[in-house]
Amino acid sequence: MKKKPILIATSILTAIVLVVVGIYGLTYTSTPANIRTPEFEHYHLRAQVVIDGEYVDFSKDEFQREYDGNTCSAEISEEPFDFHDNMDQFVHVHWDGMTGGQLLKYYGLNVLGGDDNSLGKNYTNGILSPENVDIYGDFIPQPSETANYFVYVGDKNSYQQKSWDEFVNKDLEEFFGQKSNLSQDEQVSLLEKILFPKAYAHDGEMDGHSEDSDKSEDELKRINNLIGNVVIFAQDTEPTSEQITEKFNNLVPLHDSTCGG
Repeated sequence: MKKKPILIATSILTAIVLVVVGIYGLTYTSTPANIRTPEFEHYHLRAQVVIDGEYVDFSKDEFQREYDGNTCSAEISEEPFDFHDNMDQFVHVHWDGMTGGQLLKYYGLNVLGGDDNSLGKNYTNGILSPENVDIYGDFIPQPSETANYFVYVGDKNSYQQKSWDEFVNKDLEEFFGQKSNLSQDEQVSLLEKILFPKAYAHDGEMDGHSEDSDKSEDELKRINNLIGNVVIFAQDTEPTSEQITEKFNNLVPLHDSTCGG
């Protein structure tokens, strides 16, 4: 008769363990792999966002952060994205495999669902020591309930409309169809990849970001490791060709700097 309480206690303990493991496993599997175990990357894109006619100015203080000496190093950054140097549009992407949806959510526009304040858990320090990947801030205005999303890629010469779902869910390199320089040539050392030819890093001797460059647009894209330009409208009706063209005609200039700004 004494075995019954032991069996009950064992069953309760087993149930508790299963619940804890289930919750932990759900938390782990619900976090995208690129957030769970981020890998080093450093490429750039120019992004413009218009919410119900209001232009989101990424050069404002709330989006900007002061960079340190590791901004252009081979060490993985604590942040997946950042803006700095008071530059509008110019997104620095520091983790591999990031999506457009993760970019928007990081600055407050949650188009992915889940916790509004987090991209998920980072398990770099071990499966038993997850760290929350908090969003940077709630800074992008929320669109109206009737707003639709329209996304375009291109430059001042031409543009094309792209799938909103692909922008939200695809690796940005896949979305743009352009690989980062860091992944194009496995024979080149990581240091050489980061310090592109005749380019200066933030912690280098020269970092004036002169706009008077004799480099071609293609050379500047290479130096800045720029994978593309994107314009996003969140509004009820599709933007006019004039509205779209105006945005691509006002892309911020590229500078003679590895870190691009």
